[in-house]
Amino acid sequence: MAIKAKQGRSEARKRALGGARSGRVKGYRFGFSHGFHTGRCQAVMNRIPERIEKRRAVKVMYVQEGTPGFRTLDLGIIHTLGDMVQELRVVYSSDLIEAAQQFKPDLILVLNGIFQVSNEQLEQLRALGFRTAVWIMDDPYFMDVTTRMTPLYDYVFTYEVNTVPYYKSLGCPQVHYLPSAVSRAVISPRYVEKEYRSDVCFIGQGFPNRIAFFNKVVPALKGVRLFMAGYGWNFLKNYADIKRYVNLRGVLYDQNIMHYAGAKIVINLHRITNPASSKFIQPMSLNPRTFEIAGSGAMQLTDVRSELPRMFTPGEELATFSTPAELVERIHYYLQHEEEREQMALRGLSRALSDHTYGHRLEEMLRIIFGE
Repeated sequence: MAIKAKQGRSEARKRALGGARSGRVKGYRFGFSHGFHTGRCQAVMNRIPERIEKRRAVKVMYVQEGTPGFRTLDLGIIHTLGDMVQELRVVYSSDLIEAAQQFKPDLILVLNGIFQVSNEQLEQLRALGFRTAVWIMDDPYFMDVTTRMTPLYDYVFTYEVNTVPYYKSLGCPQVHYLPSAVSRAVISPRYVEKEYRSDVCFIGQGFPNRIAFFNKVVPALKGVRLFMAGYGWNFLKNYADIKRYVNLRGVLYDQNIMHYAGAKIVINLHRITNPASSKFIQPMSLNPRTFEIAGSGAMQLTDVRSELPRMFTPGEELATFSTPAELVERIHYYLQHEEEREQMALRGLSRALSDHTYGHRLEEMLRIIFGE
């Protein structure tokens, strides 16, 4: 009996040692793959120098959106605009009127402004003679609100090309299409700890169209390391099967970036419009997430908007899907074809840094407002 017990302990130790060795090998491969991709992303960034914009002799007051979902946009604009103007002051809407009277800016730029800046404040600024501009990053989902506010601005910039004619029809004097962008000072590829790594990542609210879509996707992702974050995903039919991979509270912007950087594939599924608030305007343009995913160095799988080919080359810089079945098929394909996936991610990163930074966008905005 003693001999058998000793043999049993010996076998148990062998199995434990074998498991430990196997774990080390898998861990090494897991870490090496992520680190190698991060290094390749850094090489892309090294080849593309940061834009050096000319500094204009103007004072700009920037009114930040200030909500968690817009934090990467606020920071990207602030980081970039500070190097492009003589003086920049950043305020919240609550300080708007008093700060404007003290600072006397040449331009007051508002991000989104849908819920943070009141029409009464805009009327006060107009009465005081200040030049104002808004950059709307939520069109056409709150057109019932923007219909009333946009005529009060001197300049309206919107990331949705299809709302430009509508705003012009309201009598807005200057309306321009200005897509979203990415800031490499805020979002960039990076090495992240294991807790932020996944095969497939989706971050965003569980809107009804997304719930219906993912109800057909999730059951086909067994064995895939999934991460999802955002309100509403507990309404998924298969939520009980994946709840350990879901953060229903959502994640802050810095964690958002790390989850993108740590994912092999990031899904981008745009929301749909509510006819009651969209004025039946069909969205054509890309959400900010499109540029942020590309700027993180992850491969992107996105649904198709008509403006997509103007910004990125489908099949080269990102991949697309139209149905749940297509999304599932492409997830499995690109997880099995690592080099194709990584090369696509690198090309997407290169395109974002070359053509779609806040430097590109803000230079166009300032040129429109102040001239060459």
